[in-house]
Amino acid sequence: MVFNFYVAQRILQHVEVPVPAPKADEVLLKIEAVSINPIDWKLQKGIVRPFLPRKFPFVPSATDVAGEVVTVGSGVKNFRAGDKVVSWISPASSGGLAEFCVAKGSLTVPRPPELSPVEAAGIPSGALSAHMALTRFAGVKLDLSGPQKSILVTAASGGVGLLSFNWPNLETPM
Repeated sequence: MVFNFYVAQRILQHVEVPVPAPKADEVLLKIEAVSINPIDWKLQKGIVRPFLPRKFPFVPSATDVAGEVVTVGSGVKNFRAGDKVVSWISPASSGGLAEFCVAKGSLTVPRPPELSPVEAAGIPSGALSAHMALTRFAGVKLDLSGPQKSILVTAASGGVGLLSFNWPNLETPM
């Protein structure tokens, strides 16, 4: 699916696009599930213009994806074809709502076997935001190396809040 201009309505076109080739630091994924985040619909609505998307037609990014590795770039050593993974796709790149997309190897992790693709696709943006809030802004050491801290997490009902609330309480270092 692509969109060719900014719209307030939902106007997507189903089109055939070539399967992208991964660069040295990327993996090619066959998408199994995605989750839509606020940045994804803001792109289509034009809220972040003139910055994104950089050109039309644009395959919406769906920043959080779960899928299977098809091929890896020459610089990616920790994944191989057939691995089940979860990844975060930059809103600046396109492709998360396509059948295949490329993702940075450094922003891709193995999918825990106990999670379905649908469950796993809901994690990346919330987890990255929670991690940044805890480590950069609150100064929490998730590897348990620093002093204990008391933090207040309010409105912990969404993805970021839920992960921010539970992460510091884990017994196992991250």
